[in-house]
Amino acid sequence: MSVLPNIQSLFGDVSASIDRFPTFRTVFERAATACAQECRAFSINLPQLTVANVETGTAAEVFAQHEGAIVTGVLNAGGWNTRLLISARRSAVFSIVEMMLGGDGSQPEYVGKRPFSKIETRIAVAFFERFFKALAASVASVAATQFTLESAANTVDFDPIGGRSAAVFAVKLNLDVLGRGGEILIAVPQPAIASMRRAFSRTSVKDASRPDLRWSQQIEREITSASVTLNAVLDERPMRLGEILHFRVGQLLELKATARTLVHLECDGERMVVCQFGKSNDVYTLRVDGFVDRQQEFMNDILSG
Repeated sequence: MSVLPNIQSLFGDVSASIDRFPTFRTVFERAATACAQECRAFSINLPQLTVANVETGTAAEVFAQHEGAIVTGVLNAGGWNTRLLISARRSAVFSIVEMMLGGDGSQPEYVGKRPFSKIETRIAVAFFERFFKALAASVASVAATQFTLESAANTVDFDPIGGRSAAVFAVKLNLDVLGRGGEILIAVPQPAIASMRRAFSRTSVKDASRPDLRWSQQIEREITSASVTLNAVLDERPMRLGEILHFRVGQLLELKATARTLVHLECDGERMVVCQFGKSNDVYTLRVDGFVDRQQEFMNDILSG
């Protein structure tokens, strides 16, 4: 006799089993809303990202329509002791690219059949990571976990989630932006949710209670008067470990920075503003030149990936 739990006994009738986990759909709906709000920094129109349906079936069944031109990703959910599989179809990928590159939708939607470029794939994967960051925040009060991207491809690999016959919950997302959109599919192995059935069987996810007004004001005063450490970074030079091991006392390291090089002002590793370096009354100074362009930094990460 097998000692492994029988999926049917854990979930009952497969066609109705998802109804036993109302919180499962709720956390994905909240993540979709949060992800769409965050993407407005790249899009002139607020994208609509909604949960169209949550289904059950085998991995092969739910991904039957995700063939040909797709972008997929495998994510490790350490807190759930499982892996998830996400896939975006052609129309969804091109919609993501148009949105995250700041398009206005004035150009006709691309309908060609060519393979995705490396940059298009990277942009789609970057969107996946943004969604799962929002999902991690959404499940924090239910069954906390972080989602780490392990691999990306243009074909579906069933092995990380248990093979083609693995029982999964399939979350179908609809993306609608700039008059175009498409389907994104996420597969979560059923045994992972079965092991957390108490958490996902709750009828609702409790929102944080509203804090006392006087307490909020006190916290605000403390935060605004708190001391923080700022680091000014003039230049960065990537080096190999072998080079670092051969450092000598008194050795000079050459930098590419010049007197006109802008300085990045950072706090806790996050770039905040760009400054001009100077000197006044024998004191080094930094004059704020502008705020960090998050969209440009995003593109730099994509192009250098």
